[in-house]
Amino acid sequence: MERITRGLGGLWLVVVLACLAHNAWYWIINRGAPVTDMLAMLPRDEQRPLAAQATQALADAGARRVTVLVGGGDPAQAQRAADAFLQALGDIPARHRVAEADSQAWLSLYTPVRAGLLSPQARERLAQAPTEELADQALAALYQPVGGPRVGAWADDPLNLFGQWLAERGQSSRVRVQDGRLMLTDPGTDANAPERHYALLLIELAGSGFEIGAQRALQPRLEAARQAAQGQGAQVILAGVPLFAAAAAEQAEFEIHTIGLGSLVGVIALTLLAFRSLRPRLLVALSMAVGLLVASSVSLLVFGGLHLVTLVFGASLLGVAENYGSTYFSARQGLQASERWDMLRQQIPIVTLAMATTVIGYALLALPPFPGLRQIAVFSAVGLVAAFVTVLWWFPLLDGASRMAPTRFAQWLGSQRALWPALNGRGLALLLLLCGLLAAAGLSRLRFDDDIRQLQSAPPALIAQQREFARLMQAPGVAQFFVVQGATEQQLLEREEALTAQLRGMGLGVQAVSDWLPSLRRQHEDAALAARRAAEMRPLLAQKLGQPVAPAAAAARALTPQAWLASPVSEPARAQWLGRLGDGMASVVLLRGAEPVATRAALAALRVEGATWVDKVGEVSALLGRYRQLMTAVLGVGLVLTWAALAWRFGRASWRALAPTALACVLTVALLALGGQVLQLFHILPLLILLGLGVDYGIFLLEQPGRGETQPFLAVTLAAVSTLLSFGLLALSGTPALHAFGLTLLIGVFLAWLLTPLFMPHA
Repeated sequence: MERITRGLGGLWLVVVLACLAHNAWYWIINRGAPVTDMLAMLPRDEQRPLAAQATQALADAGARRVTVLVGGGDPAQAQRAADAFLQALGDIPARHRVAEADSQAWLSLYTPVRAGLLSPQARERLAQAPTEELADQALAALYQPVGGPRVGAWADDPLNLFGQWLAERGQSSRVRVQDGRLMLTDPGTDANAPERHYALLLIELAGSGFEIGAQRALQPRLEAARQAAQGQGAQVILAGVPLFAAAAAEQAEFEIHTIGLGSLVGVIALTLLAFRSLRPRLLVALSMAVGLLVASSVSLLVFGGLHLVTLVFGASLLGVAENYGSTYFSARQGLQASERWDMLRQQIPIVTLAMATTVIGYALLALPPFPGLRQIAVFSAVGLVAAFVTVLWWFPLLDGASRMAPTRFAQWLGSQRALWPALNGRGLALLLLLCGLLAAAGLSRLRFDDDIRQLQSAPPALIAQQREFARLMQAPGVAQFFVVQGATEQQLLEREEALTAQLRGMGLGVQAVSDWLPSLRRQHEDAALAARRAAEMRPLLAQKLGQPVAPAAAAARALTPQAWLASPVSEPARAQWLGRLGDGMASVVLLRGAEPVATRAALAALRVEGATWVDKVGEVSALLGRYRQLMTAVLGVGLVLTWAALAWRFGRASWRALAPTALACVLTVALLALGGQVLQLFHILPLLILLGLGVDYGIFLLEQPGRGETQPFLAVTLAAVSTLLSFGLLALSGTPALHAFGLTLLIGVFLAWLLTPLFMPHA
């Protein structure tokens, strides 16, 4: 036994050193950083890859931009405060002015193709209005030019069709150019409230807003700039994906330190009390460190990166990984060094069974198609196996060569097993009756809500700013949209035009590429319609003016996607042009006013060739609901698999190890419901882990069921307290998913520990 252990311990040392080198290369030399993008935790839409790619494209487009509104009582105050903001911002580039070249770019792009640009109202008027009426409108435009901006001479565009098209484009946004600046005027929601004026600033980061380095460089500058603007008496509204990413990263980093440190301190104190010697503490810490090291390395190799949420969850893994070391030293107490090999030989089957049941619980987390959960499952399962192997192959070689005397605290703690009665048939029946009544009371108040927005963990102030920004800018949502696809660029634009016509007919606000880039067919048809009606008006205009009216010059050329994309004019809608995706070209149509449930249902029922409705919030929420139901069924399968593993060892008595944990699962759900918790997937998933952890208690106690046995109860209690320390602190997390996870395990592990001794046999 000793020779085999030394050989395996040497091989494990090689593996651990390789993982250490890999982690050093990734985190120090390669300067790797945890992933903070919460979208990376969500499932990919494998059934509709086009929708997934569109969602990712929109996310990428906003990942580098922070938008700032600096508001004052009048334009001058807003502009002064904006200047103070920019000065404090320093060398971070921010766009806030519109140069003459930008205005010229509009005219350079659209003036040559003006003949083919008609607003929907102008198109309808040209198609239906009598020629006499059109001629009168043209003369009114000549003598009273108040119908909007005009480009060129009246004779080139008597009805000012191009000016109307430009005016309609301007009405799609509340932002206007004033004194060379981007400005916005808010009339307010209250008729008695005074107008407020805002200067708009656009900050474009050099790297992704999800990069921690970029966040740390930006956040202090933004805070200093905010204070400078507020010093001018201005209101500052910040919005953008990088702000949410920075808040998530800061929260996760804080929780890694607090949860990991709190768990470590608690486990160290517990181990010192139980074993007194520093050597067991150091070896247990070594097993936990090896577990985290190997888990990090394997996860990096499998997934290419590690999410911050995985690391937060990994911090809670410390309490579970500690169980194996504590179990080893609980059994080691009172034995001479030479006896540890026999002890190890007896311990291997039972500890292996306990490890296997726990790993089964973590492995079941990988079943839902959530990349984040799969990463957590792999990280946790690998970490636990690595900690277990470390205990098995290294501890006998490193735990010293002397007798390990039991401590007074360990003897006292182990002796508390005698306080639990061994219930007979009538006692168990009464216990089950009481638990059934409690479960019935809880289940009667059971409520589920799978809305993904329940998992939003951003600071309320940041959410409030984002909502106010959306109201002021009248910005379309990016959670619900249409993806339009065509075999060619022109087919794509034609299908988009058909879709937007129907959407506007439903009274929705629409933001589409085809508003800025009409299809060639639309341009040719509009140019032909405008030319025909102009030819019909020309004799009447000549008669009314008393002089001939020269025909307008024919269109020089048509506007193409290549020309539009190459121009700065396309910047507001460029992110919606997805280009080639799959077998064709694709774009995104964004909407305003699509939030009501009835409207989303009508949009989902809309059928336009090439158009696909995407409701990411609804789809992910529905997916959470489906997998909540599925994982409830998987929990039942897990109970059966665990019972089969237990039966291999304990035969007919296996129910005694399984029943307390099964009962703890039911009671945990009941207590959560009685406590007013609205349950979702992340309350069900920890029950799978509870299944593995709780059954371990039954395994150790059933192996030595006597009420006078102290070592099994010592190991079980140390394991339970360590888990409660880690997952109990996880219940304090500000991330709703982790909070639900931790709270469920906090209740469940305590109940499993409390109930298990009651189910042990009399002898």
